[in-house]
Amino acid sequence: MHCIRSSILQHLRLRVPVRSVLLLEKENVFISKMNFTTEHDGGQDQVLSKVIELVKKYDTANASKVTETADFKKDLSLDSLDRVEIVMAIEEEFSVEIPDEKADKLTCCADIASFIVSETQSKASES
Repeated sequence: MHCIRSSILQHLRLRVPVRSVLLLEKENVFISKMNFTTEHDGGQDQVLSKVIELVKKYDTANASKVTETADFKKDLSLDSLDRVEIVMAIEEEFSVEIPDEKADKLTCCADIASFIVSETQSKASES
């Protein structure tokens, strides 16, 4: 059965030049970054809801306790490794770099959202 399936799929596959695929991937990345800057500039509520959603995905964070002002250490009982993982996920999701000294001062979702919005606005004004 597996052999037949593989054979059929091999004949049905579309041959697409690698260059076209790479261009499409780059275009999608550009579009997603463009959507981020237009949707999230000044839209702290949107950023905040995305940050809360990301924090809720972590097993160590009790999803029912995650709010915009819940302290990562005191309220959610997240250790330093958990906070580093969250910061890394935020950096990846929003395409921002959070310096270590600043990351230590971000104690709740609202702090992170404020940082992202201000960072994005400062990058947009530099461009």
